Amino acid sequence: MTLDARRPRSIIAIASLALVLSTSGCNGDDASPPVAGPTTQTPTPTLTPSTPSSPPSPTTPSTTPSSTPSAVKVTQKRPGWALDRIDQRKRPLDQRFTTANQGQGVTVYIVDGLFDVKNPDFGGRATVGLPTGTACNLEDGTNHGLFVAGLVAGSRTGVAKRAKIVSVGDSYQCEGGSEATPAQRTARIVKALDWVAENAKKPAVVNLSLNIADSPPTFKAAVKQLIDKGLTVVASAGNDGEDACQHPPAGLPTVVTAAAMTQTDEDAGLNYGRCVDLYAPAENLTSLADASLSPNRLITSDFAATSWAAPLVSGTAALYLSAHPTASPAEVRTWLIDNSTKGVVKGNLRGSPNRLLFTGGPL
Repeated sequence: MTLDARRPRSIIAIASLALVLSTSGCNGDDASPPVAGPTTQTPTPTLTPSTPSSPPSPTTPSTTPSSTPSAVKVTQKRPGWALDRIDQRKRPLDQRFTTANQGQGVTVYIVDGLFDVKNPDFGGRATVGLPTGTACNLEDGTNHGLFVAGLVAGSRTGVAKRAKIVSVGDSYQCEGGSEATPAQRTARIVKALDWVAENAKKPAVVNLSLNIADSPPTFKAAVKQLIDKGLTVVASAGNDGEDACQHPPAGLPTVVTAAAMTQTDEDAGLNYGRCVDLYAPAENLTSLADASLSPNRLITSDFAATSWAAPLVSGTAALYLSAHPTASPAEVRTWLIDNSTKGVVKGNLRGSPNRLLFTGGPL
């Protein structure tokens, strides 16, 4: 089993006007996806200091009404390249991120290592659902679950800035950081999924930034149960440079599977194929960190990972569900695919559909 982007990479912590660089040297394969032989394409982190851009600004209401009568469009200035990219069909980027709503009324369940739900960027919208296990902290200090949650709904870094977040613990440290066997780790994930199925409040999205190499029937049944209960499930395609179909939950029926795109709109060289539904930004993304790691609680990952692509899709699904709270998982998936920007991802897609996540368009 591989827990997708839980890999030991260096990070860039954004603190005041300086970059704090932290190198890593983790030996555990949970913080680093397993090497899959010559087909594995893992980006190498670059530790080159640069002048940081201004921190993301708060959102401000726009005077332009959205397609949803009860909402007004909201615009965030200087949002960071990823949010800036997914609300535009074409470049150049305009340093704005505009949405028709902010995911209000929707809950996103983060099945991951535990994280600090009191982070100020959640504004009291985050809670702990299942307090199982511990945090998954990468060796460079990044809390995997917090980074993911921040991309979903952080006030400065997230797509759906008013969605609720529920932390659902699925791990005991990162893979390789504990003595649990693959079967034990899978059993913990199944337990977390079962908890969500029994306790989730709709409309809801379940973010699974994780992958399992050998998926047992219990795991597939747990994912199916989420879908059957009307919960939209978003999964990472995986980071091994392999066919995503080999790494569930990617490719399971009705699951929305996200592949990774670089900052230059290229395929990031990670998992691929017919089980991918669409691409999302996944390189040099800024999200949330603990104050002990970065004084202003922002940090930038300098590597591409599908764990970072999935939560952007989850946040976008929350935007749609906010406008259509009774939409089924199949309807949400269809909207994400139909609404995506076609033909802009460059490079060898190896059978993946050329679709980029798009937050605009009619909800």
